[in-house]
Amino acid sequence: MICTCTMNPSLDYYMEFDEPIESGKVNRSNLEYYEAGGKGINVSIVLNNLGIPTKAFGFLGGFTKDFYISLLAKYENVRPNFTYIDGHTRINVKCGAKENTDLNATGPYITAKAMDNLRRKVSMLYEGDYFVMAGNTPEYLEVDVTDMLRESIRENVKVVLDTNPSIVKELLHEKPFMIKTTPSELKQIVDCDSVIDGARKIYELGARYVLVVCDNTDAIFVCKEGTYQVDLTKEDKVVSFVGTGDSLIAGFLMNYLRSKDAIDSFRFGCSCGSATAYSKGLATREKIDSFYKLTEVDKID
Repeated sequence: MICTCTMNPSLDYYMEFDEPIESGKVNRSNLEYYEAGGKGINVSIVLNNLGIPTKAFGFLGGFTKDFYISLLAKYENVRPNFTYIDGHTRINVKCGAKENTDLNATGPYITAKAMDNLRRKVSMLYEGDYFVMAGNTPEYLEVDVTDMLRESIRENVKVVLDTNPSIVKELLHEKPFMIKTTPSELKQIVDCDSVIDGARKIYELGARYVLVVCDNTDAIFVCKEGTYQVDLTKEDKVVSFVGTGDSLIAGFLMNYLRSKDAIDSFRFGCSCGSATAYSKGLATREKIDSFYKLTEVDKID
């Protein structure tokens, strides 16, 4: 079973504008729609599009809770298993024009009782299950989340970390299944001279697989077979980079479940990331398959 966790999900309100947005003036959109947002949720949705069921953990509450759940209902393979809280799930406004503008809310406070509820759910995962912790963790919960993840790793749950660098750094010696990070986060985890140097250091410190997404345009992968690189974008007609890294994680896990071939799973994951970058929304199976044929993996000496 694959489970994802989004500590601070968002109800994303998309507004599209024909003209550039002008500060201090009334700007009227020509299209509006809502999506269930959050990095872990993105992983679950792409896995749904690939036919893989997941449980979605995290926190939901307030008047936005029911509407958020209703948006997930269209994904038959996403099984909501949220912890309900008193605070309101945040609403993020995504303004699409010539240049995109995001207005992201802070999100609700998570009580100790709610965190204990999540921890109990995660403790019920079995050996060999996959648990994807994706997205920012509030600073006041870092100790609780680190302890929860440490317990899971020690129970032989395959933990994928795409969260605060401080949490990743603390858990490296526990040998997590995969670390997904970015160049800026990488420097907060290890001292390094380059992205490749940093990714290799994280691997040497204990992570089984290391994935670094560089400005959403290319990805570096380190495993026991060596260091590899893939170009995620090949032209300027990118639609949106939102969810590119999340899609990469989803594609890797789907392929790895089937083949246990890390390098081909990296290739398939990158095809998912590319498909999302060139889509309005997250990658679909049809678009992923078309990008897989074009995706080339280069080994770095």
